[in-house]
Amino acid sequence: MRFSYHPKAGEIELIIEGELYRHLYLSRRTPMQKILAFRNLKDDRLYFYEQKEVCKKYARLCQVESRYSPQTPLHKTHLLWAIIALKSVEKTLPYLNQMGVCKISFFYAEYSQKNEKPNHHLEKFQKILIQSSQQCGRSDLMVLEFLENTEQALKTYPKAAVMDLHGTHSSACLQDLQQGVMIGPEGGFSPKERELFDLREIYKISNPFTLTSEGMAILCAGIGSQKI
Repeated sequence: MRFSYHPKAGEIELIIEGELYRHLYLSRRTPMQKILAFRNLKDDRLYFYEQKEVCKKYARLCQVESRYSPQTPLHKTHLLWAIIALKSVEKTLPYLNQMGVCKISFFYAEYSQKNEKPNHHLEKFQKILIQSSQQCGRSDLMVLEFLENTEQALKTYPKAAVMDLHGTHSSACLQDLQQGVMIGPEGGFSPKERELFDLREIYKISNPFTLTSEGMAILCAGIGSQKI
C-alpha cells in the first residue's frame, strides 16, 4: 500500500479508528516508530505523520511533513459506459483506476439491465476506487456520474466517439479519448440507438474476438494509456 487514505489528511493531528485502525494495527501490525503516509485524494499532497499514541481502539498521529506529490493520469480518458451487472463493474473499477481513466459516465442503454441502480452503489464504488488508489499510488479520485439514457449521454457529450461491432473505423485510430468514448452493454446497442449515431465516429476492435462490455472498457482504457 503506497499510502493510507484519510479525509482529514493535512490536519496537524489525525485520529485513526474503525476499519483503517484495524488494517494498520491489527492486520499490518504497524510498528510504533514508523512514519505513516496519508493522502486526502483532493490536493495531490502526501502528508507524513508520526505516531504519538496507540490505544486499544484508536491511534493519535501528528503531522511532521508534507510534500506536493501529484500522481495523476497523464491522459484524460473518459468512458461513457452503459450500465451492466454492478458486480461486473465492481470487479473492473480497480483496473480502470490503475490504468488512469479520469471519468466514467454511466447511462442506461436499451439493452441495459434496468433493475441495476448504480447511483445507489456510489459509496461502494468510491470505496473500491480509494482502495485501488492506495495500492497503485494515484493521488486523485476518478469522477463518476450517472445519466438517464443513451440520448442524454450523446447530448451531454456531443464529441464522444462510439465503440460498436458495426463500426467503420479501427479502434487503433481513436485519438481524443478526453472527449469520451461510448461503450454499450452486453448485447451492444439497439437499432434505434444506432440511428442516433449518424453524426458520430463509430469504431470497432480490429480482431476477431467478441469482448464483454467490461472487456471493452479495459481495452479503451488501454488505448488511452498509449496516447501519452
